[in-house]
Amino acid sequence: MLMTSKLTTEELDVLRGVNIYSILGLSNNGRKVSMKCPFHAEKNASFFLYPNGKFYCFGCGKKGNNAIDFAIGLGYTFDEAIEELVKYL
Repeated sequence: MLMTSKLTTEELDVLRGVNIYSILGLSNNGRKVSMKCPFHAEKNASFFLYPNGKFYCFGCGKKGNNAIDFAIGLGYTFDEAIEELVKYL
């Protein structure tokens, strides 16, 4: 288990930069993607993921700027989010 209190700013920046597209199994072609929101059940696509890692859902209002925000939005604690994101490095 990682000790998040011992992570440097640089290490946190690397984890923030994990590609959300890869977490979702998508390819990043440099364009925004609209899809059904991974945070709530819906019939229509209201979730937008931008190439710079930002995301926003017009249905539930969840938004964020990076992979850590995304993992926390999925219900992970900060420490759990770090543990999950390390798997994508």
